Amino acid sequence: MKIYADVLIVTNCLTELVYLQTAAKLTHRRLNKGRLCAACLFGGLLSLLFFADGGTFIGALLITIAKFTGVILTLVIAAGFGNAGSFFRCTVVWLAVRVAYTGIIIIYWELSDSRIIYVRNYTTYFDISLLRLTAALITAYILLTLYEMITRHIRKRSDQYEAIYRSGDYEVRLPAIADTGNRLCDSFTGLPVVIFCCDDMYCHYSLDDPAKIADKGFRLTPYTTINGNGLISVTSKGKVTITDSRGNESEIRCCVGIRPSDRDHSRAIFDPTVLE
Repeated sequence: MKIYADVLIVTNCLTELVYLQTAAKLTHRRLNKGRLCAACLFGGLLSLLFFADGGTFIGALLITIAKFTGVILTLVIAAGFGNAGSFFRCTVVWLAVRVAYTGIIIIYWELSDSRIIYVRNYTTYFDISLLRLTAALITAYILLTLYEMITRHIRKRSDQYEAIYRSGDYEVRLPAIADTGNRLCDSFTGLPVVIFCCDDMYCHYSLDDPAKIADKGFRLTPYTTINGNGLISVTSKGKVTITDSRGNESEIRCCVGIRPSDRDHSRAIFDPTVLE
């Protein structure tokens, strides 16, 4: 059986893209396209370890270290490294996605005429056509879409929300609006951004002074919401809790964007998917 390096790289780039995108959906992260492409390319090139000589103890040890390091680097390239807890959760979800997709691929392989499996350097190579591999990934995508539809249908969202921002002793409570148009995410952490339109917060952090924005731990980011578009000061400091009219609280993983309120109408704007 011949295994071509270019086919191996391209196939692994595409499957890595599916793995990372699925994990991002399940963990509610938005991945930067440039970082995502770089991570997929790195994951594809990592598949070349398949051809390395792992017949000796030293060789097997080096390949194991390289694979473990490669997994960590792939996630760091794609999603960054916010904190240890978040990265560990993302790693677990990503590995679970790989296991689930591998199971689907095995099912399609069982239905094919081929019965060839080649194992080398802790990598299993299934002799399966690109057509069946594509069908397996499409099946996984359909299952993921059904999962999202079911979870959104089960979760009954109320029309009224309250957003609570806490940072040390400082706390702000504002009425909140669920806006699917708020697709803003932080380019450094990949986390969604909850936008607070509040004069008190804007003045508290002295965001009217451009020279103090970076000193306060903020960075300017372009945004678009139902309120319009422009530049907004974004930070990862503080915690945000969303409360619905039934009293259900959800502490969400996000960054915070702060801008002045419009006509003294203070409110928070968030993407409803952060509640899932």
